[in-house]
Amino acid sequence: MKESEKLITYSRKDVIDRLAETRDFEDADMRKANLAKIDFSNCNLKNANMAYSNLKDCIFRNADLTGASLWNSSCEGANFTGANLEEADLDYAKLRGAILFKANIRRASLPIETISRQDINDSVKTGKPIGQINSGMYR
Repeated sequence: MKESEKLITYSRKDVIDRLAETRDFEDADMRKANLAKIDFSNCNLKNANMAYSNLKDCIFRNADLTGASLWNSSCEGANFTGANLEEADLDYAKLRGAILFKANIRRASLPIETISRQDINDSVKTGKPIGQINSGMYR
């Protein structure tokens, strides 16, 4: 990404338009954007800033979120299957119903004050949505 592009704060429309061209959002600023239900599968989101964003029901399958900030974002129902969340900041993120199946959460900052580490680890190992008991079939 060019230096001038780093200064842009992407809106929902900008993100959808950009997804038609590329899967590269490295260093992108998407703070406070309503990005609900967008499919970010296989995207490069390294160091992307999605703090305070609505990421409800987004799909992040096999996405690279290394060092990304999802601080205080709404990630309810998001699917992070196979995603790389190493060193990502998920502090204060709302993760109820999110799936972290086979996600890399090493050195990630997690909201363990509101969600137990066991619940997070269970989701990584089994695909069980976070905070849900006997939720049936997982997507």
